[in-house]
Amino acid sequence: MHATVGLDRDGGPTVRDGAGDPADRWPAYSWYVAIFLTVASTMSVIDRQVLALMIGPVKRDLGVSDSMMGLLGGLAFTLFYTVLTLPMAWWADRGSRRRIVIGAVAFWSAATIGCGLAASYGQLFFARMCVGVGEAALIPTSVSLLADYFDRRRLPMALGLFAAAPLLGVGIANMAGGLVVDRLEAMGRVALPLIGAVQPWQAMFVMVGVPGIVLAVIGFSVAEPPRTGQAVQGGGGIPARAVLDLLRRRGAFLALMFIAYTALAMQGWGLFFWIVEFLVRDHHVSRATAGFDFGVLALVMGGAGSWIAGLLSGRMMRGGRPDATLRLVLVASLALIPLGIAAPLVPEYGLAMLLFAGATFFMGWPNGLGNSALASVVPNELRGRIIALYLVVVNFLSFTLGPLLGGLIGDHVFAGRSLGLTLATMAAVNYPIGAVCIWLSLRHFRRALDEAATWRDEQA
Repeated sequence: MHATVGLDRDGGPTVRDGAGDPADRWPAYSWYVAIFLTVASTMSVIDRQVLALMIGPVKRDLGVSDSMMGLLGGLAFTLFYTVLTLPMAWWADRGSRRRIVIGAVAFWSAATIGCGLAASYGQLFFARMCVGVGEAALIPTSVSLLADYFDRRRLPMALGLFAAAPLLGVGIANMAGGLVVDRLEAMGRVALPLIGAVQPWQAMFVMVGVPGIVLAVIGFSVAEPPRTGQAVQGGGGIPARAVLDLLRRRGAFLALMFIAYTALAMQGWGLFFWIVEFLVRDHHVSRATAGFDFGVLALVMGGAGSWIAGLLSGRMMRGGRPDATLRLVLVASLALIPLGIAAPLVPEYGLAMLLFAGATFFMGWPNGLGNSALASVVPNELRGRIIALYLVVVNFLSFTLGPLLGGLIGDHVFAGRSLGLTLATMAAVNYPIGAVCIWLSLRHFRRALDEAATWRDEQA
């Protein structure tokens, strides 16, 4: 049988023909969707990350401290992001995921432009909250879509590509953003069409927000695939009692996963927010040099790490290791302990960047592998909500505490003397916690995989 792309009841494209593996039936289109969602996620990270390049200019113009910048980089984003992630995921489990993605991209892009119109700390804080509103829908919706386009063995590769987005976004934002910020700073106030004269950091927000509006239009080409991997056939959904029972059976696994990923992500987002400022202060390089150099590392090493992890996972599963995803997360967590501690402490700039290169390579492993692990043990009807629960717990804590703790520890423990000591201290705590919890979760993961196999067998 051949798959076709037709129109759904909302007038948008939908994939028809219900037999077989989606990636076998329309491989090129499946990868087109994966690439589109990766680009969307990359742009969301660029919109989120660009603030980290402008810590100095924003502090200067708004008269705020490192701790206030940590709040702006963390809590301002996570506040509404956390509140709306679960409702958005509930919608993704039942409605048109294509429409959700389009609306989300358009909204957060408009909010990023709004950051460029902010004239005070309060206004900028509010605009950053609106960015979080838009981005709340993207990841659970995207994971749900990809899980219907790729089978369990191919899914880690697709999610590996998608999971490269944070590092790709950080890389692009730093590579291009550092140079642009320096150029804008040299210009003084910048005259923008329809807006007028603004500060350089305001112009930067507008410049990175506009492309997202174009991407939202391109999103109308994404098709809504048939839902697969349902525990309850006929579209009736899972009864509330069955949902609670499933969460009870998965409780130990989910708790360990959430703790591990909170620690790993807290360190990651703390590093991403403070890395440019650390290199400027501790290694005395220009903002453009720091942004470009770390951007290259994040783009090349982080992107490669995410993709290679997906390939390794798929190969290991084909070789009879169904728990390959979390085994590889454990390997990455262990490797990050020495790299994460040493990189911000060595005095030579070249050696520091070499160690950061190794760290960003392994930082690219956990995200896609973790999403793949969750998607593999949860029925379709709950996929979006479980991913959203993961995002609420993990992202709220990591996005909020990662940047904030960097500012608080730097201000109050090391008295502003060294961001390197701050980053190394955080790594010495977070990475061992992540490794231990992933190791403890493996036996629970294998048990969950065995149960999930019965859903697929019943539909075969």
